[in-house]
Amino acid sequence: MEKFREILIDITLSSHIPNYKDLFYEGKKKRDLCAYYDGTYCKRFRITNTNIPANWISGNKMNPHPIICFVCPHFSIRYEEKEVALDLFDILLYYEELRETIEREINFIENKMMGINYPLSLKRRRDDLIALLNDVTIKIKVLKELLRVFK
Repeated sequence: MEKFREILIDITLSSHIPNYKDLFYEGKKKRDLCAYYDGTYCKRFRITNTNIPANWISGNKMNPHPIICFVCPHFSIRYEEKEVALDLFDILLYYEELRETIEREINFIENKMMGINYPLSLKRRRDDLIALLNDVTIKIKVLKELLRVFK
């Protein structure tokens, strides 16, 4: 039954999310490396909402779909016992705030780079922030699509 649900989620999302296959495999790698995933369940999230793409096992435990792991901001190699409620709106808000912070820092760096003599480290920091901003933007788009499809 779990595989059937995963296939249904894949069919639904693949038509709505560009590069879905790449994001799926990235999420799968992230899930398999995550300290919170024990091979069956995610120990970090407590399920509060049934309208998220996951394979339900029992009770409040979730075998997360790789696309959830792709957008998960709690991915960590450090394990904490604390559980959090899984809410796609909260994750979206986190990434929206992160995007605003990154954009402000990029603007600050670009203003400093207006001068003739700026350190090369500023350019590298700006390039790193732009790459991070692109990643955050993709995750925001995926989250908005998840909310649109599953809410």
